[in-house]
Amino acid sequence: MTLTRQSLEIMLDLIEMKIAAIQIQDRDDARELNRLRKCRQELLQELGQSHSKRGSLLMKSFGDFPKISSKSDHRA
Repeated sequence: MTLTRQSLEIMLDLIEMKIAAIQIQDRDDARELNRLRKCRQELLQELGQSHSKRGSLLMKSFGDFPKISSKSDHRA
């Protein structure tokens, strides 16, 4: 299945919105953020934009998320 450039750009926009909105509360959230970043990179590669101005600007704005410490304050 081949996706159009427009479809890839829409998916990229949706992923970027989700990355911007995600609030890291636990390790599951951190894993989801990593999966979203990987997906974003794959879409950028597919679009041939991994070195474009758009890609580098967005990486700067989404690149610094808080780290999850190894100790958890949440008990199951």
